[in-house]
Amino acid sequence: MSERPQTAVTNPNVIFPVLYALIVIVVGALADGKVTAVVAVVGAVLLGLYFAFGRRARTGS
Repeated sequence: MSERPQTAVTNPNVIFPVLYALIVIVVGALADGKVTAVVAVVGAVLLGLYFAFGRRARTGS
């Protein structure tokens, strides 16, 4: 049996970048510039680590 393809709603490769962008936008609207920069950098590093290592571990590639 083949697996059903993931939709954008269930695909972490879509969810994580969208969630990251939303968090940066909300923090940018509500917080100081330095806080926004820290959130953006930390989020970008975590997102990069996911795409470098986490996604590969999930898919077995």
